[in-house]
Amino acid sequence: MLDVSVPAARQLASRARRRVARAKQSAPQAPKAERERVLAAFRAAYEAGDLAGLVRLLHPDVVYVTDGGGQVPAARRLIHGGERVAEVMVRVGRQWRPDRIDLAEVGGELALVFHREGRVYSVDTAQITDGLITAYRRVVNPEKLQHL
Repeated sequence: MLDVSVPAARQLASRARRRVARAKQSAPQAPKAERERVLAAFRAAYEAGDLAGLVRLLHPDVVYVTDGGGQVPAARRLIHGGERVAEVMVRVGRQWRPDRIDLAEVGGELALVFHREGRVYSVDTAQITDGLITAYRRVVNPEKLQHL
């Protein structure tokens, strides 16, 4: 696929792993108590359809990423900005109407787990810095959720 030799492909993979490791180190995760507080407030605002409440919890430069795996509807591009992400969240919340939203640990990360019709249909994680959500990730890909 890369049209390079095996040693060159190994070198590219090694460089990519180092870059990912550096990126993880440069974005330290907030303490667990802060993550719980912010995600609980986010859940409450989401359930209430409170646009202003969501905006207050989102960093002005927040990035929203979704993963539908090409199997279910999901945003095809990154969504940027607190107000825009909040608007999308409110709209999606009205359309999907989850039966319940749990705060749980999934894959070692604190997450919001959305349930509908007796099954998990979304797992959302967030990067939190200084009490604000700077990145919000939603997985709706059924293949990635089937084990939950």
